[in-house]
Amino acid sequence: QLDARRQELEAAKALASVAKRQRDQLGDTIAGLKAERNAYQSKARAAFERIESLREGMEGKDVVRTPDPAWARERLQARLDAIEDEMQRTAGDHKTEAGFIAAMRDLVSEHEAWVAGRTEKAGDHLAMNEARTEARNMLDAAQKAHEAMLLVVNDHQQHHRSFVEQDEGLRRADSRTRRLAVALDESEQAIAYWTGVVSTGLEADHPLLNAMAKVAEGGASSFISSKPKEEEE
Repeated sequence: QLDARRQELEAAKALASVAKRQRDQLGDTIAGLKAERNAYQSKARAAFERIESLREGMEGKDVVRTPDPAWARERLQARLDAIEDEMQRTAGDHKTEAGFIAAMRDLVSEHEAWVAGRTEKAGDHLAMNEARTEARNMLDAAQKAHEAMLLVVNDHQQHHRSFVEQDEGLRRADSRTRRLAVALDESEQAIAYWTGVVSTGLEADHPLLNAMAKVAEGGASSFISSKPKEEEE
């Protein structure tokens, strides 16, 4: 019977060990998903901070969508064409031609400076849009990680309950095995004691012989407990 109890105990240990390992693995997965979610949220916050910084730097600036729009290029080209036509119609000297060329160069430089200023503003808008896109992507990723974590949390709770049940079963099996082992040990000690007594012989005044004599004379055995008779009603 003790061997059966020990087998039961080993089986309970195996079940509890498997349940604990599965629960702990899910716990590690939850921790990883939580860290991943927090990392995405941190990146999203950083993107929002960049957006706010860009917004503050753009206060008072004109909204620019196209730094070098078609109408501006057409206006520049029209002015250059007008200067070139005038230069063709005017039979001037090299100094006069140089003046026309300088005027054309000034128009081009003016246009480039204007485009450069608008490009800087457009770059701020582009950076802001990129930051918004990054923030949105990071929040989407954080949401997915959070939803995945919630699914694993449900499984983790179920496996934790299973582990608790298996652990309780292990404790019960261990307690039964210990009690049985103690009882068998005490029984073996008693058997060894009486075997030794019988093998060495009993002295005349040994308590066991005195009890036997008492029973032989009609007395009650000290090993039998008599229950009082119930009174008749």
